[in-house]
Amino acid sequence: MYFIPYPNENDLKIFEDCARAKGIVTPQEIAQMKCFLANKFNDFHNEMANGNVINIPRSNPSGNFDQNYMEKLYTEQFVGAQGICRDIYERILASPIFLKCPMCAESTVTELDHHLPKNSYYEFSVYTKNLVPICSRCNKKKRHTMPNMVNKQFIHPYYDDFSKCTWIEMVFLNMDPIEISFQCIEDDKISKVILAKLKSHFSRLKLNELYTSHALVKLHDMKNSFHEMIKPKDWDGVASEIGIYLKGVSHRPDSWEFALYTKLLKERWYIEGGFDKFDPQVKPRKI
Repeated sequence: MYFIPYPNENDLKIFEDCARAKGIVTPQEIAQMKCFLANKFNDFHNEMANGNVINIPRSNPSGNFDQNYMEKLYTEQFVGAQGICRDIYERILASPIFLKCPMCAESTVTELDHHLPKNSYYEFSVYTKNLVPICSRCNKKKRHTMPNMVNKQFIHPYYDDFSKCTWIEMVFLNMDPIEISFQCIEDDKISKVILAKLKSHFSRLKLNELYTSHALVKLHDMKNSFHEMIKPKDWDGVASEIGIYLKGVSHRPDSWEFALYTKLLKERWYIEGGFDKFDPQVKPRKI
């Protein structure tokens, strides 16, 4: 996953600008709501920073600022092409490195996601620390999942930094023909709460399917690349090339590539000609 510094925006001003542009409510109501949101935003930030998202309560209507009103602030004034805060939307959308989705680190960012769904946490509809750049695939998988249990939570790219940790591994399901899968590592050094969160993120976004698909393409490429090494049995050459691949992704120890190459270097049977057992016609197993 990709860790991203959270947006450095004036969130209360964003709310005020959106509310004034939309109209309906009075300046006095906006001022009162700003005081209310200041506490809510502060609580959100503190609970997220401490990994206690469960402690953030669902929203309740506050005068005219009900779910419908707050959601329209986002759709009309934040996302809308003529919205007063459209520039902030575009700035957040462009924030990930290489425009890669921070939730899967593979697909291209296409939209913003409300980390806490706006239908239940509508007070945070235009709160930038709740707005995460995401790809359409991950956003569809995530949907309106409620984070009221640890095993229903997702990694928050602004607060959860696992980018320097190796928490996924590749496993062989079969060696002839080669079949693979990815899974979360059962590591005693990782607390049960964090591991449950990682597993939820991995499972609910179906990252095994995504990573396996990409890895199979790489295994096919390597089969073709290593084919000329079979006759001279240049197994050291095979291992050397895999080592070069691993070195190239060593700065991303949480990536599927790192998991793939690390595993391949440990499997002597693969290095000594097993790579030729890959058959692109074999469909990935659904796990």
